[in-house]
Amino acid sequence: MNKVQIKKIPSVVTLSVTDEPLLLPDTLQESIESYWETLQSGGKAFHRGVVYSIKGMYETEDELRVTLHKTDYAHFSYTKNGKMTDPYKCRVIVANGVLLTKDHQFMLGEMNDWTATPGRIQFVAGGIDEEDIHGGRVDIAGTLKREVQEEVGIDLDDPHVVVSVKPRYIVHWGNIALVYMIQLRIDSAEFMKRYETFERSLKEAGLKPEFASIVQFPADRLAVSEFLERDERPRSDFLTAVLEEEVK
Repeated sequence: MNKVQIKKIPSVVTLSVTDEPLLLPDTLQESIESYWETLQSGGKAFHRGVVYSIKGMYETEDELRVTLHKTDYAHFSYTKNGKMTDPYKCRVIVANGVLLTKDHQFMLGEMNDWTATPGRIQFVAGGIDEEDIHGGRVDIAGTLKREVQEEVGIDLDDPHVVVSVKPRYIVHWGNIALVYMIQLRIDSAEFMKRYETFERSLKEAGLKPEFASIVQFPADRLAVSEFLERDERPRSDFLTAVLEEEVK
């Protein structure tokens, strides 16, 4: 596991996408193709969509500038599974939302069996999609909004449900996570009621929910400590660091 480094998100964040192609050596591309065929034959239908890999980065306390270029999910998977060495690793930026209810409960998700990380506990999260890019710039707030809607059915623009969305942390752990605190106007019971309705609507439409279940516990030091000690399910690499930072 990569070492986790966590700090406050700089006040200025600029993410841009270059038109310059990502060129991989032929032998490496052949290895990626072979690995992808093996992955596909494992029984899960992974989508080989566009992925945006970090090309260059400038970071200070006040500013983060990142340039990305296009690759694909096969390259990302090959890197993720320890097959890739520098300088050709696919490193991505992921938007994460820490959901905090009115009654001060953290709401996390357990990934479903059909996903690439079954059983893993994580925040609402997702990577940059093509629809998040406008004029070569990435709308990371749009990424977060889309993922929250797709995973738990909450519209971040709905003032009846959401109090605020605030930038919190930048986490380096091999890839980069931008973490935002989502303060909800509803309590945990109302959240679960809404989520159950949302989950049912997905299934009725023939869609699979990304989360197998919602995991909740109080947003205080003792409850977080108990969760981290007692829950043996896998969790995202930086989840522990973010939770511990939040309840200091």
